[in-house]
Amino acid sequence: MTRRVGDGDRDLAAAMSLIQANSTVVTSQGCGVPTTLLRGLALRSHQIPVRLMCGLHIDGYPFMDSVHPKNFRLLTWHINGPLRTRLGDGAVEYVASQSSAVPALLVRHRATVTLLRVSPADAHGFHCLGPSVSYPLASARHTPVVIAEVDPEVPRTFGSWIHESRLTAIVDAQSPMPEYRASKPDEASTRIAALVAELIPERPVLQLGIGSIPEALMSGLLDRDLGPLRFCGMATDAMVDVAEAGRLDVEALYPQPAILAAELMGGPRLMRFASENPLVGVCESAVSHDADSLGELDRFVSIISALEVDLSGQVNSETLNGRQIAGVGGSRDYVRAARSSRGGISVVAMPATSADGRHSRVVPTIAPQNSVTLPRGSVDLVVTEYGVADLRGCSDEQRRELLINIAAPPFRDQLALRGASGTYRDY
Repeated sequence: MTRRVGDGDRDLAAAMSLIQANSTVVTSQGCGVPTTLLRGLALRSHQIPVRLMCGLHIDGYPFMDSVHPKNFRLLTWHINGPLRTRLGDGAVEYVASQSSAVPALLVRHRATVTLLRVSPADAHGFHCLGPSVSYPLASARHTPVVIAEVDPEVPRTFGSWIHESRLTAIVDAQSPMPEYRASKPDEASTRIAALVAELIPERPVLQLGIGSIPEALMSGLLDRDLGPLRFCGMATDAMVDVAEAGRLDVEALYPQPAILAAELMGGPRLMRFASENPLVGVCESAVSHDADSLGELDRFVSIISALEVDLSGQVNSETLNGRQIAGVGGSRDYVRAARSSRGGISVVAMPATSADGRHSRVVPTIAPQNSVTLPRGSVDLVVTEYGVADLRGCSDEQRRELLINIAAPPFRDQLALRGASGTYRDY
C-alpha cells in the first residue's frame, strides 16, 4: 500500500527512512529529476551509507556536496560538466553502457530503491513519469521500494504510467521540474546543419540528440519539403514548432507515434504539448534504442555528434586525452539501426575544430588513451562545416582523402603528412 507522506522536511525524512543502509538507489534523469527526494537522500546519507545510480542531470547535481567515498557514492553512465572533476576520487564512478542496456544494468546491480517525479494520480490510480522513462520505469518494476514526489506540472504522457499501488511512499514536490534550455547555434553549427539537411530523405524517421547542431537542424527542417516527419530517441522544444507547422506525421499515433522518445528535454511548452497527446509517446530505452526494431523502419536517419574522427573513420565520442567527458549513450544503437534500415543513413556531425580553433577534430588516429565509440566500418557520412565525407564503400586511402578535405584548412597539410599527434587538450 502507498504510504502518503505530506509536506515538510520531517515528512521527507520519514520517506527517506524507508531507505536502508547500503541500499542501491536509482533516480530519474533529465527533466524528471526528483529534486526534493535527492535532497532528502543527501541528508539520509549522513546517517547511513548509500549508493546512487543515475543518468544525465541538467540541474547541476545539487546533491554533489554530499557525495563521499564512505557514505554516498555515485555510479553513472552519463558524464557531463559537474561530474568530470569528480571521476576517480573514490566517490564518483563511471560505467560504460549503451542506452539500450541500462535497464538491464540496474537489475544486474541489484538496485533496491527507485526515486521518481510523477504526476498526480488519475481517477484510476495511475501516475505518470512524464518526461523521463528511459530507465526509471523499468527500475520501478524491479525495486522493492519506490518513492515518488508528486508534481502537478508533470505531463501525462502516453507510455509512462505507474499505478499508485506500486509506490511505497509519496511526498509533494518542493521544487519545480528541471528545464532543459537549448543551445544557441553558432555559425559553424548552422552550416553543418544545412549540409546535413541536404542528406535527409523524404518521409524520414529522424534520431536527433541535444546540442547546437540538432537545434540548428530542427530549424532548417521547416525550410525543406520532406513530407511528414517522425522522430525517435529524444523530444525537444523545437519539435513543437514542427508540429505547429503541420509537419509531423499525424497518421503515426501511439504506440508508434510521430515522436517516440525515452526522454523529453525541454521546458513547459514541450511538456504541455506532450501531455495526453497521442502523437507523443515515451518508452524505456530498451525500446527507444532497440536497433532491431528501429532497423525495420524505412529511412531511419541517425545524426550523432563526436569529439573526434580519425582518418580511418573511427569515432571517439567519449574521452579527451584519456579523460572521460561523455558517455556511450545511444550512438551504437542508433548507428546499427540506421545501417539496417531500408534507405537509412548514419551521420556523424561535428565542428572541424575545438571551440578555440587551436585543435583539429579530424585526427590522424584515435590515441590509445582515448575510446573508439564507433568502429570505422559503422560510419556512413561525416559532416563538418567544410563539407560531407561519404565513406560508404571507400578504401582506406579514399577515406583518408575525404576526411582531410572536410578538416579545417589550416590542418589539412599536417593531416596529410600524418604529423599531428591526434590528441588535444580541451574544448
